[in-house]
Amino acid sequence: MKIKCLLVMPGVEVQNVRIPANYKFIKSLIGENLGSIKLKDNALIILNRNPQEDSFNRVLGDKVIRGAFLVIGTKKDYRKSLNKKQTRKYSNMFKLKKHEKKITEMRDEYYRAYYTELQKKYLQEYKPEYYAKVA
Repeated sequence: MKIKCLLVMPGVEVQNVRIPANYKFIKSLIGENLGSIKLKDNALIILNRNPQEDSFNRVLGDKVIRGAFLVIGTKKDYRKSLNKKQTRKYSNMFKLKKHEKKITEMRDEYYRAYYTELQKKYLQEYKPEYYAKVA
């Protein structure tokens, strides 16, 4: 059985897709280590728990979702297609232009912290006399 859902990938607009409802296909699309976030009105985000560190995608509340993810409908514990109202709601919620600025800021902050830490390690290892003066 195929279900209608939304595929949200980093740097790309939200896409309406029809996919098989089985976990084997979803794992091949999203990643091996799947996690989920429950949303209101019987919807669910299925995401990879171990995405690349710098694959910032969208913001949900105060958290960043990294890597590609799916938004699917649910009924009890079963996966089902999103209805038109849910499709419209979550397509608007995850529009790229709404998240681009905040994601760019978060990515810049991540790289700034990463390279600062890398520089500290380099100075400690290769230039300990310089590091002692700076620290």
